[in-house]
Amino acid sequence: MAKSLVDFLEELDSNAKLKEAYLKDPVATASAYGLADEDVKIIENKDWEVVQKLFEGAGKSTKTISY
Repeated sequence: MAKSLVDFLEELDSNAKLKEAYLKDPVATASAYGLADEDVKIIENKDWEVVQKLFEGAGKSTKTISY
């Protein structure tokens, strides 16, 4: 099963290696994590409104990420 974008963003908070890789190359890191192409595009386009809707749809509170 492919991992979700919400899972990926939540894991960034607790996984220092993943966060370090993301800061260097967000798109490659998202792709290597196993996200679907459309989720990788959301990261690439920095479409944070879509991310907010995904968190809300999953019943999770959104977080402000500054990286």
